Amino acid sequence: MNHENMTANDYLNLLVNDIHSTVLSTMGPDNRPKSRIIDMMLAKDGKLYFLTANFKPFYTQLQADPAVSITGRHGTDTMSSYAITVEGDVREIGTTYLADIMDQNPYMKELYPTPEKKATLSVFEVYQGTVAIFDLSVTPPYQAAFQLGN
Repeated sequence: MNHENMTANDYLNLLVNDIHSTVLSTMGPDNRPKSRIIDMMLAKDGKLYFLTANFKPFYTQLQADPAVSITGRHGTDTMSSYAITVEGDVREIGTTYLADIMDQNPYMKELYPTPEKKATLSVFEVYQGTVAIFDLSVTPPYQAAFQLGN
């Protein structure tokens, strides 16, 4: 990977395509951090997209406090790994990009097979914040951060 030529959007694409399953943390109603594994579904125009169902506590947490921290790691061991962390704010965008997300992630059609189940899904956009890369697979280790959004 040639970091010198990479942009924030390049790292978001790695998060979606190479890492995909990430740890996403929010603040719960008890003012304590809540973390879960969630798949990053789409990177587009310097923004990151994921979805959840509107009946989950996760959905309620995102509505109450839009701040998130997302981290994913790629590699087989520590010294061959890189990690990408996105910290920022999200906003719900409803069904925008939902068809694209379902097409690019066919397993979602198995998880939400009926129109009724699919109707519970809502897309969220990380529209501002930072994306940081920490790459231990190169010497010296590479570390950088980029601004997201407008």
